[in-house]
Amino acid sequence: MKAIFYAIIFLGIISLTGCAVKSEDSQANISVQGKNTVNVYSARNYDVDKDLFLKFEEDTGIKVNLIEGKGDELIERMNREKGNPQADLFLTVGGETISYAKKQDLLQTHGIDNLSDILVESFYREDWIALTKRARVLVYDNNKYPGHQLSSYFELGQEIYKDNLLVRSGTSSYNIALTANILQSYGTEKAREFVTAIVQGIARDPQGGDRDQAKAVAAGEGEFAIMNTYYISKMLNSADSSEVDAAKQVSIAFPEETHVNISWGAIVKGAKNGENAKKLLEYLLKEEQQRAYMEDNGEYPIIKSVELNELLKGFGEFTSMPVDYETLGDFTTEAIMIMDELGWK
Repeated sequence: MKAIFYAIIFLGIISLTGCAVKSEDSQANISVQGKNTVNVYSARNYDVDKDLFLKFEEDTGIKVNLIEGKGDELIERMNREKGNPQADLFLTVGGETISYAKKQDLLQTHGIDNLSDILVESFYREDWIALTKRARVLVYDNNKYPGHQLSSYFELGQEIYKDNLLVRSGTSSYNIALTANILQSYGTEKAREFVTAIVQGIARDPQGGDRDQAKAVAAGEGEFAIMNTYYISKMLNSADSSEVDAAKQVSIAFPEETHVNISWGAIVKGAKNGENAKKLLEYLLKEEQQRAYMEDNGEYPIIKSVELNELLKGFGEFTSMPVDYETLGDFTTEAIMIMDELGWK
């Protein structure tokens, strides 16, 4: 029963209290029509995004009206507003949410041409476009294991990782997406093998966010952890010296096929300011904006032409695990059930 409950929450199928989003008046109809406005629902709650919206306003004269919240809450809100859409553009994190948004018929064709010139095919379709990517990797104590390597996620079942691995909760969307990707690419038995390895490796009860896993490695609570690459970037550039010190004590090991998730954007079906939404989406795919995502938030740029900065180059090269973002969300319920059954708390 717990697995089913988490699956429902994760997919945003129910909403018990409504959307806890940030706005000047969360009950107001925030949609503004006109050639100089665009209404954005965003689950990318990062400072870099707000900076880019301000720059877009300066460059184009189009005002961005921003509502922030969690991805599933915003999807549910758009679902309720179908008859009278209040958002023009939807931005969120996690490719696993694409399938649900499409099944609810919330997206419309963006009409942006020649995407194949700048993007790998797996990063876009006619009604959504990836904006950034991040890899979920193993980090390790580089004082104890200099040059450590990991050929696959399934190696986490080896003796060296037992009672020595730090992870977030099994209810974390990052971990659910990773397990769903393994399920999609390799099947049920391999997904169970992966989750079993994680559970056997857990050094303490799963707790905290990704940064907390790196801090716990630095504190000696375990020698390995699972986390997203962009958190290491953010920690290394943090104003908090303890975060910088912790990040310097860990290094990254990429599996040969690494799980890569995306943040993505789409024009809301029936958008009142659809052309402005298209302009903003195109704007976020330009090289300057893609570099800002990389420099200010530590994310990998999505377009082919942007060269990685020295920090991301220093993390090393990797090959992505096969993934179909359009259907990734279809595997989340089974992934959650496997994680729950095998004890990934």
